[in-house]
Amino acid sequence: MNVASGAAMFLWQDDLSRHDTHLMMIFVGLIALALLLQGVGFVVAAIFGAKLLHRVNGIAKEVHERTAPMIDKTSALISELGPRVQSISMNAEHITSSVRAKIDEVGDTVSQLNRTALDANSRARAHMARADGIVTDALQATEEISHTITDSIQAPVRQIAGVLAGVKAMIDKLIEKSPFGND
Repeated sequence: MNVASGAAMFLWQDDLSRHDTHLMMIFVGLIALALLLQGVGFVVAAIFGAKLLHRVNGIAKEVHERTAPMIDKTSALISELGPRVQSISMNAEHITSSVRAKIDEVGDTVSQLNRTALDANSRARAHMARADGIVTDALQATEEISHTITDSIQAPVRQIAGVLAGVKAMIDKLIEKSPFGND
């Protein structure tokens, strides 16, 4: 409101020359041009932002489509192997206790049961090692996908931040250079 009343007071002065009026019209035109350029800049930035958002959404959808089956399979595999590993572990424990009880009773039977227990134990270890390898591979793949997604999103965001910082610096410089910027 103060600017409008100040401009009205300035225009009502009687000793205003044509040269001053001409300069004032030039500056008003420059301000209008700067505002137009700023508007165009915002529209261009909005278009680029919309394109980037569309692209990021596409990438996120593609990553979800590719990783969802793998995550589901991994989860199902872990759910399936959990009871088996527990069962194998319980079976190995039972066999070991049975072998210890039979050692005192029969020598030949004990040696046979001992071999059976060792075989079951080695199978249990092999199954556990295989399950551990599968889970480790799945976790590593998930971590690599996470890093890839993070890296592919951070680079465009940094670029947009740089562009916005440049636009802000340009606007600040235009305001600083304008006769009305030093108020």
